[in-house]
Amino acid sequence: MIKAVLFDLDQTLLDIDGDAFLEAYVEALAAFMAPLVNPADFRQALWSASVAALTEDHPERTNHAVVWHALGTQLGVATDRLETHAMAFNAADLRVICPGGSPKPGAHDAVRSAQQHGLAIAVATTPIYDVSVIRERLRRAELATVGWDVIANDQFYTTKPHPSYFLELAQRLGVAPTECLMVGDDYFADLPARKVGMATFYVGPPLRGVNLGPTGTLLDLPRHLRDLA
Repeated sequence: MIKAVLFDLDQTLLDIDGDAFLEAYVEALAAFMAPLVNPADFRQALWSASVAALTEDHPERTNHAVVWHALGTQLGVATDRLETHAMAFNAADLRVICPGGSPKPGAHDAVRSAQQHGLAIAVATTPIYDVSVIRERLRRAELATVGWDVIANDQFYTTKPHPSYFLELAQRLGVAPTECLMVGDDYFADLPARKVGMATFYVGPPLRGVNLGPTGTLLDLPRHLRDLA
């Protein structure tokens, strides 16, 4: 029996170019960090540190800790100074970062349907951002006021597409992996949830010759949830 639904964010609930948003965010953050470090050096170090956080196993440290420790080491600036300055940036108006984005068709009904079935709900995005940045993107999807049970963010210890990420989500939700449904548009990032026993519902573009499992759009998800109930 399904007890929780995990929703990817970009191009699942939110119609936005996630890569463009990330590039704009990094550019703006680098400029804001100028009093502490050269923006070009910061950008290069941040990309390098983020790749390490995404690819290396670090079960004892959060993604945030991995990234900012690496930044402090590479840039020769105290980690706490960098973090404090970045927190001030995230507390500013993030609406100016790559403005735009709107709910994907069926997003609201899909989330509402999960709640009406008494299911826990999670934002299962790649956890590289501070939660304030993710909430800004939820605002653009008109889902900021939803009572999310878990929002994946940089305080996670794991990340997509590693199976450990999906296990961490299930643990934080207080359910077994086999009691979760992962909804996403990216075969490589979202469907590895199946490796830990999660059910999946693929809402991305067609892929020939690939076993996608149950597929459709968010408009089809309420009916799929009824079938699983």
